Amino acid sequence: MDAKNNVLFDLIKSLTKTEKRFIKLNAQFHQGDKAYLKLFDAIEKQKKYDEKEILEQFKTEKFIIQFSVAKNYLQNFILKQLRNYHTESKANIICKNLLIDIEILYWKNQFKLAEKLVKKAEKIAREYQFFLTLEELSNWENRIDNAQLRLNVKHSKTISNKHENNIKNYQAILEYKALINETQLLIKESEVIRDKNELDTYKKLLNHPLIKEKSNSNSYEATYSYYVLNSVLHRLIKDQKKSGEYRAKLVDYLEQFPHINKENSIHYLSSVHNLLMHSLVVKDYKSFANYLDKVKNFKISSAREQSAVLDMLCLFELGYYNETKQYDKAIEFVNEIFETHSNIKSILNSEHYYLVHYHTALAYFNIGDYKNALVWINKVINLTSKNLRVDIKAATYVLNIITHYELSNFILLPYLVKTTLDFLKNSKMLRPIDKFFISIFSNISATSNQQQKALFFNKKLCSIKKLKLEESIISDIDYMDWLARKAT
Repeated sequence: MDAKNNVLFDLIKSLTKTEKRFIKLNAQFHQGDKAYLKLFDAIEKQKKYDEKEILEQFKTEKFIIQFSVAKNYLQNFILKQLRNYHTESKANIICKNLLIDIEILYWKNQFKLAEKLVKKAEKIAREYQFFLTLEELSNWENRIDNAQLRLNVKHSKTISNKHENNIKNYQAILEYKALINETQLLIKESEVIRDKNELDTYKKLLNHPLIKEKSNSNSYEATYSYYVLNSVLHRLIKDQKKSGEYRAKLVDYLEQFPHINKENSIHYLSSVHNLLMHSLVVKDYKSFANYLDKVKNFKISSAREQSAVLDMLCLFELGYYNETKQYDKAIEFVNEIFETHSNIKSILNSEHYYLVHYHTALAYFNIGDYKNALVWINKVINLTSKNLRVDIKAATYVLNIITHYELSNFILLPYLVKTTLDFLKNSKMLRPIDKFFISIFSNISATSNQQQKALFFNKKLCSIKKLKLEESIISDIDYMDWLARKAT
């Protein structure tokens, strides 16, 4: 069985050394058979999950008769120990534990202590703007008052005001979340606006009241969403100036809340991600270097943060090397990343994993190492998924055609041209300049000598210059530059 399909294997492999030590120490205090510890050790030693090997290893043990029960017991034991280990690690976890204590105390008629914990939790929840937790605490406050027959007009009004404020703030957050989800679904298909309908959709979003003007809720989450939406939507319609302004404002705003950034570092890392992207697009390499240093110096304290940081390094450091034509450094960077992180596929999100392969293919292509370029192109094509953006796939298919030409694989070109044009058409990405350039490769003769090919490409270059065409859908490949080099 693949490790990808086994949650217990993945859970054990995700544990840090200190977490493992904590789990094993606490296991010693448990009465009865410790067979589940043997199972823990056996799974921990495996590089890939192999259930047959485990069953063979423990064939004489009693727990093997109900192996699924044993696995489930071990999983629950690990989760329980992780709850204990991380009980003070996040403000949100502290609040959740206090809520459990409050409920236990309520049912034991220990109302004074329960009230004390409500106030303690409320102070933390207000500081971190946990509006749903605040709402739950208000409910407990009301229940404790009722249980002691203390509810009066003043108490009732105070609790009602709390309810109203909590709901108003959380409602604003939900409305922004809906807009973010709508935008993400559009981007997931393609980050390139392919036709007027898509452009109109983005402009309509920009005119939404919550995007035009910030919500009355001044909460951290709502304000974060407001800046994110404006920065992303303005980038998509190619208003880079406004996009950059919103991105910078977002980082300035977040840096006013270091305690919340520590609680949810992904928001802060995402804001730096957005500024890295903007700096690269507008070629502000000085700012890019500063933001990249922030990422490199970020203190990682969780697997989730490690994924976010590695995501950004792979995406932007590699992108920067290609953008500035430092192709050897790009290749060196990728080799080091894959060597250092053997589990990189499980760390990066699928889109960024795809992009790493594409940018590596691009680096090899640009230094003229077409054989290695094709190796990475094939990896990208083999990774093709319905969930991945069509603009990345389109760029890969075009790069694939040019690479096969450079390798003199002329017999494949007509088929590759046809399938690529069909894909672009079906994906609403077939622009006249792309159609013109791609179609060139269906007319190249394998028998032509170098002089004939140079004349052929020179004619095509003259023709493409005369055409008044919009920009290519493929931003990483300069058609005219490539044709000019082939025409000499």
